[in-house]
Amino acid sequence: MTNWDDAQYVLALSRAGTIRAAAKSLGVNHTTVSRRISALEKQLSAHLFELTPSGYVMTVSGKIICKAAEEMEDLLLGSHRRIEGADKELAGEVHIHMPDIFDDWVCERIAPFLQQHPKLKVQLSSELSIANLAKREADIALRFTESPPEDMVGQIVCRLPAAVYAGKDFEIDAIEDITNVALLEEHPSSYPYSDYPWIRWASDYSDSSVERWATKLSGKSSAKVKVTTYQTLTKLIRNGVGIGFLSPWFADDDPGLKRITPIIEAAAMEVWVLTHPDLRGVRRVKALKDLIVGIFDNK
Repeated sequence: MTNWDDAQYVLALSRAGTIRAAAKSLGVNHTTVSRRISALEKQLSAHLFELTPSGYVMTVSGKIICKAAEEMEDLLLGSHRRIEGADKELAGEVHIHMPDIFDDWVCERIAPFLQQHPKLKVQLSSELSIANLAKREADIALRFTESPPEDMVGQIVCRLPAAVYAGKDFEIDAIEDITNVALLEEHPSSYPYSDYPWIRWASDYSDSSVERWATKLSGKSSAKVKVTTYQTLTKLIRNGVGIGFLSPWFADDDPGLKRITPIIEAAAMEVWVLTHPDLRGVRRVKALKDLIVGIFDNK
């Protein structure tokens, strides 16, 4: 292997598992991937992959090349970030990744900022999936987490409160007395909601605090629907499909919803804003990060 052009094809196929998926990630034709891998194997006189029913699997030689490719990728990305750190003007692109629950807040406050800085370009990705900051899938990430990655820099901006909600016309007894919160947190089965349909988060998010509490309160009730966005969760609850956890910061002002439990402190979710250490000196990244932190400071 002589250059990054060779390495990236090996790395892409090792991650994707199929020629077509690797080609898509690289933005090339699938025949290009096959040709480049074959040429490299011929150059090295070694097989790098074996084709199995589940996809391409690396050989021992392939693993050696792949490790070198990853090191090359990290070096290139690190150099790119350090070069960006020399920026003096508030211009260029910044990719912000955040859960869709914060869409309205961020868009409302970022709009005048972008009008003040016309050379600044922002890509907003609103989804709950986790962006890989090390691989530059985002420059700034708002993330629900109880254990932020140690190799990133960031700060906790809030603990998002949570309670159980139903649609305004959904027939269900509510826990009105706020003094019952302690009993609710100590003995969730005292308030059986297992007879009602629940709207829950998809399995990828099952380790979150709200999902652990949903498991306690729902008992043996199976999820009526599982979702991957907060907006979908809200709409389904509002339309009477079932009950589920929402945040009072947003749901209490929704006329189509009613809160059926007090705020459950133990179900609150930590929200962190994170960036890569190499981007600390990039003015445009710092400016937008500070703007996002300010949104929560003023809540």
